[in-house]
Amino acid sequence: MTAVQEHPAPTGEQGLEELCQTAAAQREHGERNGTLHAQVWRALEESVLPRVAVPARCAGLEWPVPRILDAVRRVAAADPAAGWVAAIHAPAGAFLSRLDPAIALGLAGPRPVIAGSSLPAGSAEQHETGVRLTGRWPLVTGAPAMTLAALAAPLHGPDGAWATRWWLVPRRLLNLEEDWDALGLRGSASFTVVCDTDVPLAHSICLTDPPRLDAPLFRYPLYGLMAGCIAAVAQATAERALAAFTTLAVTTRPRHAVGPLAEQAAAQAAFARADGQLRAAAALLNSATAATWSSAQAGEVPAAERALLRSACCQMAEAAEHVCRELFDAAGTAAIHRHRGLEGCWRDAVTISRHALVATRGRQLVGAYELTTTLAKDL
Repeated sequence: MTAVQEHPAPTGEQGLEELCQTAAAQREHGERNGTLHAQVWRALEESVLPRVAVPARCAGLEWPVPRILDAVRRVAAADPAAGWVAAIHAPAGAFLSRLDPAIALGLAGPRPVIAGSSLPAGSAEQHETGVRLTGRWPLVTGAPAMTLAALAAPLHGPDGAWATRWWLVPRRLLNLEEDWDALGLRGSASFTVVCDTDVPLAHSICLTDPPRLDAPLFRYPLYGLMAGCIAAVAQATAERALAAFTTLAVTTRPRHAVGPLAEQAAAQAAFARADGQLRAAAALLNSATAATWSSAQAGEVPAAERALLRSACCQMAEAAEHVCRELFDAAGTAAIHRHRGLEGCWRDAVTISRHALVATRGRQLVGAYELTTTLAKDL
């Protein structure tokens, strides 16, 4: 069976195990309050996770991509909401690779924690020294912990066309609206950020531009890295559902049945179907990630590998949602009780699958490439 896995903590993973333990112990606080417990926020900020993709010249760690994904998955296995925050903070450090190195070093500070919103919800009115960035950006996951926000807004390019740029703004210049109240991932504090401040042009990046630093981590597709972290949370959530169903099936006796749920043919078939679906999605994701990382280490990542990677991330998000729903249905009435864990897994998986990087847009980019060889910059 594909169950929640125990991962030994390799050296150099300061605070990661403590984060996992604290997140697991305080999961209920996030469910009830819409934000992680203060102890979890502190453990997250003090852990290595916000620095794993930060350039080494900014005192970052530049971890290999498979190691980043594994760390995110471990946190999500403890608590999907905390894992969701980790999935946003961990890859965002790579944004700094798109800045002038001196500016990146000044913005990063000693402990950068970057969050952001890809929705171009604000406006950037250009003036002599930069822009006036104004607006309200929703769904900024992990906002309470961030030191920098990356906020998307359109700007006229040199050719006169509109282009979306991400503006890096220090937390002290922003206001938060604590308005996160969603079906799943309830502790992730995906708040709205309000901004009305001047930002230098040099503090903005275009995520589809090549990085200024030549290293394997930054040659790896940035959108693929972010989607991969989301897929890691989806996988951990589905693994939690399989583990929860295993426990429930042994102790639950359906009405009018002889023996526990684990002995019922329909439940056995449902479990096998869910387990197989998750294993297949995990095999594709692992294979695509390994191939892309190998290419990034050698040089440029081929377009076909970018497409397959993105497809694998979308497939994992969809598979996780199906697995959680399949097991929720197979458990019958027993699944509706919160202490069983299945309803929470289903809510989290549904919410994960709605993220743009692994939803319709992601699949459309893959299909466009496979059918027409059209290679979008954000693939």
